[in-house]
Amino acid sequence: MQILFTKVLTNTDVEKRLAVPNNSLKHFELENGNCSKSFEVKDENGSTWTFRCYVRNDGAYKKPVLSSGWRQFVLNKGVHQGDLITLYKDVEEEASYKIEVQRKIKLLGKECWSSLEPDQPAGATAQVQRKILLFGKECWYFLEPEQPTDATGKVIQA
Repeated sequence: MQILFTKVLTNTDVEKRLAVPNNSLKHFELENGNCSKSFEVKDENGSTWTFRCYVRNDGAYKKPVLSSGWRQFVLNKGVHQGDLITLYKDVEEEASYKIEVQRKIKLLGKECWSSLEPDQPAGATAQVQRKILLFGKECWYFLEPEQPTDATGKVIQA
């Protein structure tokens, strides 16, 4: 698997469409003249999602985005602003893509990235218990629900 890009998600990425780094555009193999292409992506649970990569067809900067299918993925997976996504392409299998979503957690006083809980529903507010391997031992910890924040880090009141 080849990493196409890794990105910490912005509010626009979560609420509207995912802005894709311009240097990753070549990996979506848009045909000459086409400004969009649908492709399938598997998540860490093996579920398949269909996204559409769209680019502007005018101007020097193409500004690629993932549009159709992206918001459904965000809603179903409970993806938040500040989460980290990594999009991969299998170089041995034609047109095979994989996506991972991680959330920053604090573990033993240190911040680290952890995969989203597979069964965590969108908008989950209850504590989620997770099992990790720490120093060769299985340990359980509680993942505190995060409060949504704006670009300045201020908590958004619902």
